[in-house]
Order: sequence, then C-alpha cells, then structure tokens
Amino acid sequence: MKPSSKRLLITGSAGFLGSRIVRLAHEVGWQVRGFDRNPRFEIDGVETLVGDIGDTAMLRKACEGVTAICHAAGLAHIFGPGSRDSALFNAVNEEGTSCLVEAALACGVSHVVLVSSVSVYGDYLGTICDETVPCHPKGPYAISKWRGEVRATERMAMGPSSLTILRFAKIYGEGDRGNVAKLIGALNHRRFIWPGSGQNQKSLIYKEDAARACLRALERPLSGTEVFNVSARPASMREIVSAICQALGRPVPRLGIPLALLKAARVISCRMGDPGQLGQRLERFIHDDVYDGSRFESTFDFRPAISLSEGMRREVDSLRSLTNR
Repeated sequence: MKPSSKRLLITGSAGFLGSRIVRLAHEVGWQVRGFDRNPRFEIDGVETLVGDIGDTAMLRKACEGVTAICHAAGLAHIFGPGSRDSALFNAVNEEGTSCLVEAALACGVSHVVLVSSVSVYGDYLGTICDETVPCHPKGPYAISKWRGEVRATERMAMGPSSLTILRFAKIYGEGDRGNVAKLIGALNHRRFIWPGSGQNQKSLIYKEDAARACLRALERPLSGTEVFNVSARPASMREIVSAICQALGRPVPRLGIPLALLKAARVISCRMGDPGQLGQRLERFIHDDVYDGSRFESTFDFRPAISLSEGMRREVDSLRSLTNR
C-alpha cells in the first residue's frame, strides 16, 4: 500500500471511543497521529503525542501537517468528590475544544469532526428529537459539551475550515463505564427491579459503529458547520435488558415497581431534599430518550452494523474478562 496523503489527528486517542477510531482509521489507510495525556497502547505506524488538551503549544505541534482532526477528547465521567464540579468539565469540554480549534485554524487544518452528545438537548419531552430541537442542557457535563460546540462553531465560522458536529446517543461497548455498564452489573448481581413497564424507548449506539460514523464524516467533509445526531434504531428498555440477560445467561427479572409508585417516590425524594439523585435517576430510566439519526444516515450513506444483542454480548464478555483477571 502506498503511503496515504490523508493525515488525521485524533485527540483522546487512548480513550473509550478515540482508541477505536485510531484503529479503524489506521486500517483504512489514514496516516494517524494520536494525542492523549495518558496513552495506554501503541500501534505500529501510528504516531502518538503526549499532552494535555489545554496545552496550546502541544496542540499546535499536534495539528501541524494534518489535513483533518477528529476531536474525541473529553471528560464524561468523574467518580466521587468533584463529580458535579462544572469547572472540571468546562476545562476539558469547553476550553479544551476551543484550544483545539484555535490550533487547527492556525495550522490550516481543513476539516474538524467534533464528538459531542445528545445530552446537549436537555430533557426533551417530545416523541423523537432531531437536530432542529433547541438545546437546553442540564448538568455540568451537558452544559460543557454545549459550550464546546458553541465555541467551536463561532471560531470556525471566522476561517475557511469546515466543522462537523456529531451528537452521539449513548455509546456503549467494551470499556464503557457509564449507565449501560452499571445496568449490566445490577443484572449480573440480581439487584435489578423493573421501574415501570420497560416499554419506554432509548437510543444507543455501539462504539465501533460510533467510530465508523466519525470516519464516514471525515471522509466526506461538508462546507461550513453541520450538526448531526448519530444513533442506532431505538430499543425499548425491555429489549435492552433482555439482550443483557441473554449475554449474561440469566433470566429476565420479573419483579417490578408500578409507574404510579415510582412517581410518588420521586415526589417524596424531592421533599426530602434529594431532587438530584434518586428522583432524577428514576426519571431518566422510565422516560423515552429517542434521537433521530436519519439525517446523518442519508447524508453519509451510513447504517449501524452491530446489533443490540451482539453489542451487549461484547460488552458483557469484556466486563467478565476484567473481573476474571
């Protein structure tokens, strides 16, 4: 294979999503440069730079000579003290994005793909959320992602480069530390009780499909700034739980709590001074979270390739391998 003239910088290259983007990009012929503050692996033929997303000098070095950037670096999870510290999220997701865009423009990079999240929409109560819905983010993570989008959009509008913002639905898969991994743990340890009927719909996407979506956007740059939702088809909570139980080899739990009782528990928790914990967790579980990814699919001729059952099987197998070490 002749050396490719396509030079790609991937920030967050050792992260949950970024590491998969690196491997796929390298496999299809991109010359890949990774950028991460804590690289944990090496791939032959992939250059890796070590640096912080707020280090403007290192970012400028990382951007030199590349034709495109996939900005996958971001802070999604903080456990324990500081988990609701907006300054930590803003430093990475807002200021870090702004620094990256400044470096990209200074180095003449023609196209930036920004990995964002459907969380920027906030508590959308309609049937299906598409890109025309206004953003009303809630919580430090969502607000910082939204501000990162705004900063990138404003700055990129002042130069000739193009910006593609991908708002991903919940990404799951090997290495996940979010709600899907927590649900798998609860089901595995028989600590799960059905909240409601399980018929509410959720949008998810397996991480390999998310990485493929990033590459598809990189390969087909558009002019100006464009925003897309990216998701697999929605699945009911019952389908999600059933897929996990199948992978675990366990029966689907039968014990449940009626929806009316859950709503009463939410009211009680708020009156007891716990509006942000139990009540919000219950609310997130029982309501619909459906995001329309059809515009991305039609624009980039993209279809998710990994089924829900296969994706859950892979995540369960990964979690089991970690616990068996």
